Amino acid sequence: MPIPPVLGRVESGPAWRANLSVTTTAIHPAPQLESLGLVTANDVFFRLVELDRAEAMLQQDAEGFWQPISAREIYARVRSLADALLGWGIAKGDRVAILAENRWEWAVMDFAVLAIGAVDVPIYPTQRAEQTAVLLADSGSRIAFVSTREQYDKVASVRGQTHLERIVLMDSFASDAGVDAVAFSLLMPRGGEGFEREAEFERRAREVRPEELATIIYTSGTTGEPKGVMLSHGNIASNLNYSTVGINFREGDRCISFLPLSHITARHLDSALFAQGVTVAHCASFDKLPAAMGTVQPSVFVGVPRVYEKVRQEVERRASQSPVKKRLLRWAIGVGHRHRESILNDRLPKSAVWRLAAKLVLSKVHGAFGGKTRYFLAGGAPLGMDTAGWFADAGLRILEGYGLTETSPVIAINKLGAYRIGSVGKPLPNIECRLAGDGELEVRGAVGFSGVLAEAGGYAGVFYRRRLV
Repeated sequence: MPIPPVLGRVESGPAWRANLSVTTTAIHPAPQLESLGLVTANDVFFRLVELDRAEAMLQQDAEGFWQPISAREIYARVRSLADALLGWGIAKGDRVAILAENRWEWAVMDFAVLAIGAVDVPIYPTQRAEQTAVLLADSGSRIAFVSTREQYDKVASVRGQTHLERIVLMDSFASDAGVDAVAFSLLMPRGGEGFEREAEFERRAREVRPEELATIIYTSGTTGEPKGVMLSHGNIASNLNYSTVGINFREGDRCISFLPLSHITARHLDSALFAQGVTVAHCASFDKLPAAMGTVQPSVFVGVPRVYEKVRQEVERRASQSPVKKRLLRWAIGVGHRHRESILNDRLPKSAVWRLAAKLVLSKVHGAFGGKTRYFLAGGAPLGMDTAGWFADAGLRILEGYGLTETSPVIAINKLGAYRIGSVGKPLPNIECRLAGDGELEVRGAVGFSGVLAEAGGYAGVFYRRRLV
């Protein structure tokens, strides 16, 4: 079968660079039978409901304690919000924006919008008012969900430049606060209402087809104006089906969701975890992450390289406060370096000196992540050999990945049993990759986006290009 010509160059999105040697694979075999079996993004919600876990999410209350949210509670909240959206006349294909930090309401809103066939438009809460106005107007969003009074004020100040009909505020507010918004809490079920399964709600959600638009995600605009990347239900599901193959999740596993959900990487991760019964704990700010790691004790940790660099810097800073601790850390990392090959190949070193270094020093590096993390993953930017090597010498192997917003997002990721430090591993089994003569990485597969807002169409089945250097 001839390869279609390249129609366009991917201009922006998270660029996770790796060794060129891992990109030379040509056409990959047909998808294997390890798929999660998802057909649309709505299947993530149904999988979460069917797993019926008592601790599907964790939310932090006003006193800072982590409280569980069950799958049944999530179902009731999603169903109630979906009913409210339908009552406001939101129909299939309509756009609903969200400006919020990571919190349980984000996931509920996402599930509800997709369940009725509408399209959600995540916008970074750090965007300035004028930037927010452009994205709201460009997407044609009819409703905006905002997290805080600060976010409300920002959206309200530019509301006249948009098509917004309603603003929904997640935080509570007084009736005399001068806020022209709907309280999110009023859209939620009362007490034990809504736990029972509802046929009409589920029929509507299951009738959504893979080719239908699910979300519009605006790129960062690093190479020009932000572009609204259009991802279908099928794009999202096909990527979720293979991105975590080989990662063996267990009953009781947890992960902290702290990377911005307005970014496709964090949203993809949460969906993959929901679909496989992992508890997702939403952390609203990076400042709260160290305390959250100590309390939640995640089994899976996913961070951008800067997070890993900060952990390393903090470990080295604390060690530098004592000459003895500083020498011990240098010695332990040196021991780990001599055992790096075993660590990278998932073999626990057996030497007495390794066990001593692990007990005295290296266990404390692991403890910085909560002490129970089995899988460490990185994406969003190049991890760097120095950082990857330091953590490997500390006994922690980081699985690095590569992807783009336009590919839903994962193209390749290191896996257990097929790991190479400094690389991003092999492409997913349902993705084809090749190197063009001019050094561009070309990618094809069902994960490829439908188009750019106002430029939709003509992308399916072609190779997307990304310069590697």
